[in-house]
Amino acid sequence: MPVYFVDESAVRPPVITIQGELARHLAGALRMQPGEHCSFIDSRERRYLGELTAVTPTKIVATILREEPPAPPLRPVTLAQAILKGHRMDWLLQKAAELGATRIVPLITARTIVRPRGERLPAQTQRWTTILREAAQQSGRSRPPELAHPCDLRSAFNDATPDTMRLILWDAETRLTLGRLLPTLPVDRPLLIVVGPEGGLSPDELAETTAMGGCTVSVGRLTLRAETAALAALALVHGLSGGPS
Repeated sequence: MPVYFVDESAVRPPVITIQGELARHLAGALRMQPGEHCSFIDSRERRYLGELTAVTPTKIVATILREEPPAPPLRPVTLAQAILKGHRMDWLLQKAAELGATRIVPLITARTIVRPRGERLPAQTQRWTTILREAAQQSGRSRPPELAHPCDLRSAFNDATPDTMRLILWDAETRLTLGRLLPTLPVDRPLLIVVGPEGGLSPDELAETTAMGGCTVSVGRLTLRAETAALAALALVHGLSGGPS
């Protein structure tokens, strides 16, 4: 069931009061009516099942039926994805949120074609944040993925915690696949999954990241597009870890 994120100030037992964009979405786009049940998560990650008792285009009131148990925590997974052209990046972010990525790092690499421009970055960041939030709600997650500021590979590696396993997707890797590696790791060990742009990482970038402790892995024998490789990796993590939260 989808969930809807609300601020903790909206929760005043025995009711939840929804206003603004979410109210317009539920009443307008989804045409929800009194008597329907919805799941809500507040900004402290408390989950509630509510029954809608009043619905208008600007305000919705739901009676709390029960507080539900929190979802079990899963392995932290950061997807460091080189920025892709056009709507492919938007689509990738949506699917990455559905597949349980906990943090997204837009990467600027040597072969990145589309680079963030200062005057457009705030609007782009807002669009990406909205995509991640809506996808997280649709898939029933407890919170949307964190969106980091666009950066280079060295910064992405340095920002990871010391215990993070740094993985570089590389289609020329023939010795180690992600599917073989994951079962050997503790299920709570954080992962950083690096995916290059359409042209892949440069030889210098590959050498630099492996020198910084990165481990090259593949997701199989086929050569995949950048966005397909990223989602294949997240699907493997998702399947072996139990699902997003």
